Amino acid sequence: MGFEFHVNDVDRVVVIELAGDISETEVVEMRARTIDLLAEVGPRDFVVDMSAVASIAGQKTFAAYELGKDFRKIDFPVSVKTAIILPISPSARRQAEFLHTVELNRGRGLLKYVANYDDALRWFRSA
Repeated sequence: MGFEFHVNDVDRVVVIELAGDISETEVVEMRARTIDLLAEVGPRDFVVDMSAVASIAGQKTFAAYELGKDFRKIDFPVSVKTAIILPISPSARRQAEFLHTVELNRGRGLLKYVANYDDALRWFRSA
């Protein structure tokens, strides 16, 4: 289905909303847009709302592994914090957790699962 970016200048965060079936190509495009946006707006923390995601990369485990493995290649700053609102769908949730585990095992920066946007802001302010 896709993704949308929103910059919240008041809270100094970027919100990425994902919904539906997210393809491997869309993940790559989203990551490229993330790096471009950081260059435009400067360092910001990220809230990634995946609650409406139905699947990632067609539920293919190897594809999720490869996407996680390739995360460091985009040069996402390790200092940037990312709060994730996990998918409601149990299968998409498991896949997202697997993808993030692979990313974290390869040197991704701080990441935390949160229930909502307000929880994300509390974490950003406390960390």
